[in-house]
Amino acid sequence: MGRIIIILAAGLLLYIGWRWLTAEYAKKGRPFAVKALLVGIAVLLIGLAAIGRAHWVGAALASLLAVLRFCLPMLLKSLPFLQQIYSRNAHRKTEFNNVSSSELSVNEALDILGLTTESSKEDIIAAHRKLIQKLHPDRGGNEYLASRVNAAKDLLLAQV
Repeated sequence: MGRIIIILAAGLLLYIGWRWLTAEYAKKGRPFAVKALLVGIAVLLIGLAAIGRAHWVGAALASLLAVLRFCLPMLLKSLPFLQQIYSRNAHRKTEFNNVSSSELSVNEALDILGLTTESSKEDIIAAHRKLIQKLHPDRGGNEYLASRVNAAKDLLLAQV
């Protein structure tokens, strides 16, 4: 009888928690969902460690990762030298993204995409697609090369 009461109480708490989470998600959006998920994982791991189902060191490290997700932005703001390093890296990223087509000549753009002066619009798009699949930052390439390929495509398409 005691187990049934515990199961019913846990079910009721889960239902109330789920309703609260969906209402808060509707108000606050994705950032709230990420925070709630990290807190839920941390609580679950601590609970598993408390009952002996997970090693306490693993649970502590995983919970520490969840806590760092919240504390890292505050840490960057409070320590000026870390903020300087962060702002330098952010500035470098914007430099890579600001490569404009005016810095490229038509011959450079043709060389980047591996095309000739007689290339059609479809050839330019196909060459761009082939290169960007290899050089895109999400696929292991770097931002500078991807921005150069994009600038070359934009320049050539503007002239076709």
